[in-house]
Amino acid sequence: MTKVSIITISWNCADEIEKTLQSVVAQDFVDKEYVVVDGNSKDNTLSIINTYKNDIDILVSEPDKGIYDAMNKGTQLASGEYVIFMNAGDQFYDPQTLSHFFEKVTDQPDLVYGDHEVVYDHFVKIKKGGKPEDLWKGMICSHQAIFVKRQLLLDHPFDWNNWKISADFHFIYNRFIDGCSFQHIPINVAKYAAGGLSETSSVPSKLETWAIVKEHNSSPEVDAFYSKLIRYEKLVNIPRKLLGPKAFEVMMKVKNKVMGKEVR
Repeated sequence: MTKVSIITISWNCADEIEKTLQSVVAQDFVDKEYVVVDGNSKDNTLSIINTYKNDIDILVSEPDKGIYDAMNKGTQLASGEYVIFMNAGDQFYDPQTLSHFFEKVTDQPDLVYGDHEVVYDHFVKIKKGGKPEDLWKGMICSHQAIFVKRQLLLDHPFDWNNWKISADFHFIYNRFIDGCSFQHIPINVAKYAAGGLSETSSVPSKLETWAIVKEHNSSPEVDAFYSKLIRYEKLVNIPRKLLGPKAFEVMMKVKNKVMGKEVR
């Protein structure tokens, strides 16, 4: 059986951490390892983590240089063949997620990914995994829904010095360029609350993604795509600021339904 290391990164997130811990501990997958890397939290985060210490295989709490530095540290501590990052606030879709997912994995791909849900206050957006050949347009899945062979992450740590928001995309896109194997399993792997860094800093995030892609593909098509995308993000941020989060979410729910995207 494939051993899977689940890594949770936390820092001053007492309001978010327990649902993640409960989600991981509830998994019925037999050969799993749980690694928690806390950044020396000053609130109640660590005391909450400690209530689950019997279900955590490796726990460290010490200062780090940010989320991607902590994720690299977690990879170094882990021992599973595959790694997935389920950080504070993230959850597996249900207690059988890992078992159902790995029943369908074939040929030990380098990166294998599923679908996910983004939970807003007023609706849930269902996000299906995309095609690897479309990675030049951005992430084809969330980092909460992708399992990566740990050796790849050891060989190519997240480059947090150069990419503050999109180091995970940098890693995944470059593995595609390297010719690594990908497999999509059409199963919901994760659910998490909206409002992550790539959403709240949508324009800087897209600018980083564009720069990462241009390292390998500087075609006019790429420039045209990202120029249009960034203009769109800037326009979307106007009603986001003017309407406030609740009214903006209602507007986005209607927009997604009109566009035929899956929401509930």
